[in-house]
Amino acid sequence: MSATTAMGFDALFEIGDMDMFLNKAQEKCRHKLRGKTFAGMEKEDVTQEILIKLLSSLDKYDSEKAKMSTFVDHLIDNKIKDMYRKCMSEKNLSVVNAAQIMTTDHGGDESDGTDMALVLGHTGFAYENFEFLTDIMENMRLNDREKHIFRLRTSGYEFVEIAAIQGVSKARISQIWKGIRGKYEAL
Repeated sequence: MSATTAMGFDALFEIGDMDMFLNKAQEKCRHKLRGKTFAGMEKEDVTQEILIKLLSSLDKYDSEKAKMSTFVDHLIDNKIKDMYRKCMSEKNLSVVNAAQIMTTDHGGDESDGTDMALVLGHTGFAYENFEFLTDIMENMRLNDREKHIFRLRTSGYEFVEIAAIQGVSKARISQIWKGIRGKYEAL
């Protein structure tokens, strides 16, 4: 372990070792983000946003008001709150919860019109509106529990998180999700 690795934010800032300073800030961000989910945004993206904010705010730091470690801690906490609010905004959720239509190439020379697939989640190609997703959900004849799991999953929740919310095992959520997919494929 190098001498700068064990140093705190105050000492690293004082000696000007910005690489170690930012590495330490990145680790602090990762620690604070454990167990948190951001609809439609990866934790690494949130971490990068925090580090950009930190870099742009360093010139505002006043050692008379607080230690650098306190400044960094408050900045990270506040930026996490800002990012959470941004992710939970109505505009963002309407995009995250939207159904995605993606073409699938089955390797044939001609298309018979069946080369489209609905992709659930928040990665893919073209987004359709939320009403389309709701319509699909109604046509699949999902029960209330399945609808709730469907909404959580398409909001970016992992099976483990949904299981904790529902009070069941991850395996049970996986079974229910498989049933939801089966109902979609039967449409």
